[in-house]
Amino acid sequence: MTETYDPFWIADEDAWQNDEFSRSTYARIYPVIADQILERTRITRGACLDVGSGLALLAIALALQSELRVTALDSSQEMHEQAQKNIRDRCMEEMVIPVTGDVRAIPAPGATFSLVVSRGSFHSWEDFPAAFREIYRVLEPGGMAYIGGGYGSARLRDEVQACRGMRGIMKGSVPPVKSRFRKIGSAEIAIAMEVAGIRDYRIISDDSGFWIVFRKNDDPRTSPENQLDFRHGFFFT
Repeated sequence: MTETYDPFWIADEDAWQNDEFSRSTYARIYPVIADQILERTRITRGACLDVGSGLALLAIALALQSELRVTALDSSQEMHEQAQKNIRDRCMEEMVIPVTGDVRAIPAPGATFSLVVSRGSFHSWEDFPAAFREIYRVLEPGGMAYIGGGYGSARLRDEVQACRGMRGIMKGSVPPVKSRFRKIGSAEIAIAMEVAGIRDYRIISDDSGFWIVFRKNDDPRTSPENQLDFRHGFFFT
């Protein structure tokens, strides 16, 4: 991975915890991303896992916009506590369950989830093959994963950037390098997928962001007619 900077990364670590910003400008991206996930995967019911869920905003959006029951998994105890508060504030305790854990050892039996999602955390994963294998393990046969990062649209990305600038969250014209954020390309993902033994996957790279989509098949010898197919940026089975 090549270390780089995120043009939207905050310089002040405490600013990320700003509730007003997280629940207003930044929060607008999550219903859009949730809608894209639901439309592209066509999975709208069952159990869902959000890996690296942070404040649980994507988990909440998915639960509100579907019949999914979402487990919000994050390795940070601080994020876990803030997620609990956000879930309580929206009276979503029955539909969104926050838990702590790591993507390399997901605390769930195999074949548990119909859908596994992750937005913005995969840049910090130290072992992609291990993470993808774990996600694949907890997927039900026929279940899908939607992993990556983005803002849903170019307009929302620009709005978030402008709002951060106005609030002084970004300091200076060139944000500092953050070792946690690494530029990840399709070639690296292809290698990780091969090591993880996952053949049935596709990559989306457009204004919605950079996303890796894969499915757990009943038969590992996937026939060509059952491969994932994208038309005009959307997923079809």
